[in-house]
Amino acid sequence: MTIGKKLDVGIGILLALFLLLGAVFYFQTRQIENSLREIARANDLTGVPASNTQINDLPDGDIQLSTNTALERATGTARKTVDTAVIVTLVLILAGFIIGSASYIIINRSITKRITRLRDVTSIIGRGDLDTQIEIGSNDEIGELALSFNDMAHKLKESYTHLEEKVQERTAKLTAANNQLAREVDKRKEATTQLQKAQEKLIETARSVGMAEVATDLLHNVGNVLNSVSVTTESIQKRIRNSKVPYLADVADLLDEHASDLVMFLTTEDRGKKLPAFLANLSKELISEQKHLLESLKTLTEHVKHMAEVIQLQQSYSKTKGLTEPVSVADLVEDAVRINSNVLKQYNVQIKRELADLPPILLDRHKVLQILTNLISNAKYALSKSNRDDKILVICVKEPEDGRIRIEVRDNGMGIARENLTRIFEHGFTTNKNGHGFGLHSAALAAREMNGYISVHSDGCGKGAVFTIELPFKTQENTK
Repeated sequence: MTIGKKLDVGIGILLALFLLLGAVFYFQTRQIENSLREIARANDLTGVPASNTQINDLPDGDIQLSTNTALERATGTARKTVDTAVIVTLVLILAGFIIGSASYIIINRSITKRITRLRDVTSIIGRGDLDTQIEIGSNDEIGELALSFNDMAHKLKESYTHLEEKVQERTAKLTAANNQLAREVDKRKEATTQLQKAQEKLIETARSVGMAEVATDLLHNVGNVLNSVSVTTESIQKRIRNSKVPYLADVADLLDEHASDLVMFLTTEDRGKKLPAFLANLSKELISEQKHLLESLKTLTEHVKHMAEVIQLQQSYSKTKGLTEPVSVADLVEDAVRINSNVLKQYNVQIKRELADLPPILLDRHKVLQILTNLISNAKYALSKSNRDDKILVICVKEPEDGRIRIEVRDNGMGIARENLTRIFEHGFTTNKNGHGFGLHSAALAAREMNGYISVHSDGCGKGAVFTIELPFKTQENTK
């Protein structure tokens, strides 16, 4: 019998008990009503009218006796009815309690305990013990549910076994893939190490090339000075070769020749008469020659002094490579201009300075000089290719903003094409046929090493360019 049928039977029994109880109440109620009617009739007998001959003919004593007897009978019948109703009601209540308790016990044993067992077994299955089986014991819904759980546990066990096999297979594949990945990672680490070494070497090469460009500019300036020295030296040599000093020897020989008649020679002979004028002109020539030679020697001395200063400047910066120290930005600008001064004069470049009054800043003197020299050299090339008569180079040092200092190098030279603005700092990029493209790249690297950067702006070809250096503004006082 299924659980539903069992519940239907229990509910049917309870309904039957309630119907029976209702029927008993109904019949007892009818009996009570009949008893009440008899009591009412008995009461009515005491008040029968005198026109009723049957009753009037009876003596008063008989009438009273008959009335009392009827009342007693009716009252006894009512009491019996009520007692019977109470007893039947109690019996039905007791029977309903017993039947209800029995039904509860039956349902509890047949349903609740089995459901509890089903819950316990499912908890065991849920913990992973898939070999546990639920005892069926019946063909009702719980039995079907237990059968479904057993089938589910069996399928779960098969799936779990299959899953374990898949996991093992997948683990083996993942292990192999992981080993392969580890080998690839090792290879990539090795490649990254090699790439890093190559990048470091490239940076060092770029730095060296950048410094080589500084040295090249320096040597170029020194070469220009040496050319001037050579020209001045040749001019001095030419003047010395064409000097009138040998005429003094001729005059001395002539005077020595006429030493005995010197007065007569100077007063009577034509050569003697012309000798004082000749000596006067010769003295003027020698004085002019001396003046020119002194000027040439002064120029030569200045050129030699300039070469010495440039070489000494380069040596002083090369000794401070990688050293951060308080430096004057204005002095760095002047040093960079001094290195390129002769070339700038050669192309008639007018230099303007707009330098803010700043305290000494903690910078790498060598790297900043490298950047400024490269930017000035780049501006010099742009101005040399321009057809303008007013070739202007402006170096501007601005007041610090947001903890950074900005140095601008502006020129009104040939400008930069828009498509080249994003490539101007690339390694090897140059528009100069004789250039190698390392100068601006090394300058950008040097700025980056000092936690700064270089930017460029140009409105196009023929409209000049502006290079801006941004560096951290740190003084010794701020650092302390």
